Amino acid sequence: MKFFQITILGVLFYFGAHPYAYGLTASIYGQILTMAESGDLSSSCVNIAGNYPGFNVISSEYGKNPQICLDKSREHVNAIEFWHTTFVATESSNQIRTINFEHNFLNGPQGLIFGSTQMKGFFATENGIGIPTKNQIWFMGILNQANHDDFLAQELTYTVDEALESALFDEESESKFVLSGPRSLRGVLNFTLLHKGDKLVLDPETRVSLNPFEKKRE
Repeated sequence: MKFFQITILGVLFYFGAHPYAYGLTASIYGQILTMAESGDLSSSCVNIAGNYPGFNVISSEYGKNPQICLDKSREHVNAIEFWHTTFVATESSNQIRTINFEHNFLNGPQGLIFGSTQMKGFFATENGIGIPTKNQIWFMGILNQANHDDFLAQELTYTVDEALESALFDEESESKFVLSGPRSLRGVLNFTLLHKGDKLVLDPETRVSLNPFEKKRE
């Protein structure tokens, strides 16, 4: 677990050196991926499909690209979320894999705000038989305003146990803030896939967001 803590501190240092990236960006193993307009006026996305050391990123829905997207469909909400994303292990390893993303919002909800970190999805084995025991996921959000970093909410963690149903997860944490003006949201997703072929599938509800008090749950 010390390795994970060092990794997170390193990520915070890295983001602290780049506090105002205006376009949505993602970083996977040092590869910087930038935002491309998808053609849908409600969203702007980074395509994260590809082959990376130890795992591939593929689509969880035929004909769709695995992406990290800004959700522009809800007024006065700042949100970044995963769309159509599946991670597949190409080797057996206990190494922690890390996905970073960030975006600077010029405006958004004002006053009393709920910051939310959510993760929903499931783990699976290569052929769907058996339980992907001890695979893990960690997800955290970071809020930056006026060059000050704070955790968006409590970090979410989950580990698959011996029960089949434990392969599914649905976790959320929230915190309150009083905000005005520009702000930056960042996310750090960490996971392990212990055996070759193991999969991690994320639901679009895997997101970091800032929500007005009256709209914190829709």
